[in-house]
Amino acid sequence: MSTRTATIGEALFGLATVAIRRRPRTLSLTAASVLSTLERTGPRRLTDLAVSEEVTQPSMTALVTQLADQGLAERRRDDADARVVLVAITTDGSRRLRDMRAEGASTIADLIDKLDDQDADALHDATPALLRLIQLAGEDQDSRTPLPKR
Repeated sequence: MSTRTATIGEALFGLATVAIRRRPRTLSLTAASVLSTLERTGPRRLTDLAVSEEVTQPSMTALVTQLADQGLAERRRDDADARVVLVAITTDGSRRLRDMRAEGASTIADLIDKLDDQDADALHDATPALLRLIQLAGEDQDSRTPLPKR
């Protein structure tokens, strides 16, 4: 890792930390991550979610129960194998994720508004690279998440 990439990484991590710390605490980071995984990949087995989130199966069971109680996720039978229970995000879960993302974006946007035009333009010019980083992060997450068994 070069000094340049380390510096950029530290800056982005610091910025993400600011957005996370300023968000409402209505949902844990792990719960938000589970909902994001479900939104991105579709319904998943509980065991697959536990692996992808790097938590124990009993912890994931408790978390999914909480998400279901809040109406953010639901358990459903797999059409291909009725013995299998899948966890899926609900419409309310997707809405909650959208709201969380909008709140985080608003936090960052408020900070960007405090920059001078030159710095704001530099960030604007970097937007395609930042979006590509998000895409790469999703691909990396998907590569360690088992796909649903069919």
